[in-house]
Amino acid sequence: MTLPNCENIILHEYRAGVLSEVSLPFSTEYALLLKINGNPYVTMACSGNYMREHITGYLITEGIISNTDQIDTMDIDEENLTVNAVLVTDKIIAEKLEWIKTITAAGGRSRKNMPSDDLVRSSLPQVRAETVLRSMNEFLTYSREHEATHGVHGAALYSLAGERLVFFDEIGRHNAIDKVIGHAAVNGISLEDKMICSTGRISSEIAFKIINARAPVLVTRASPTVLSVSLLRRYNILSIIRAVNDRFYVVNGKENISL
Repeated sequence: MTLPNCENIILHEYRAGVLSEVSLPFSTEYALLLKINGNPYVTMACSGNYMREHITGYLITEGIISNTDQIDTMDIDEENLTVNAVLVTDKIIAEKLEWIKTITAAGGRSRKNMPSDDLVRSSLPQVRAETVLRSMNEFLTYSREHEATHGVHGAALYSLAGERLVFFDEIGRHNAIDKVIGHAAVNGISLEDKMICSTGRISSEIAFKIINARAPVLVTRASPTVLSVSLLRRYNILSIIRAVNDRFYVVNGKENISL
């Protein structure tokens, strides 16, 4: 079953002093219940597709698991919008499940636990400036849904040579990041020589996801928060912001940008 990702709604457009009735597409939103080991864990607002990738990525980026081997089974009930992830028995995982959780479409929640210092990167890959701009300019024009609705965020995985490997639209920028990382995990794709591209603002929650996923390079067309800058620098993530047209800003890792 494929859920519709947009729906047309009748409204009125004001232009040149005239009100006219028009029909425009808007992104749909679904409430997806995630159960862990049969117990309700969180309900998240999302686009209602690619649930396996979404939940796998969510579990990894929230630091609950570190790889797909820690998922025993994943039962997906598309009709009732429920996913039950059965995780392997592990004391550390059990402790992580104590963290709780309210997620909106933006995906944010407060967090008391900092990622382990073991996740601080000792090295970063080299990235060509022209590859960053070429990849982002292609990425930012790829989404047909955004073109139609202006109501979704996008995230993509690119090689350091500028090859797009996967792209996802989502109503929440957090969800889009989860799906990219989940796709890589499900398909055995290493993030070490890749860059994650996003349309969204880099909040601390997004920074935590990138850190937990061990992704070395993050590129966005938007801006970070002060806290996320601190996190991206502390954990040594090559971070590029406001990458649009012919310019970008480097938050961390400028010595790894090849001109």
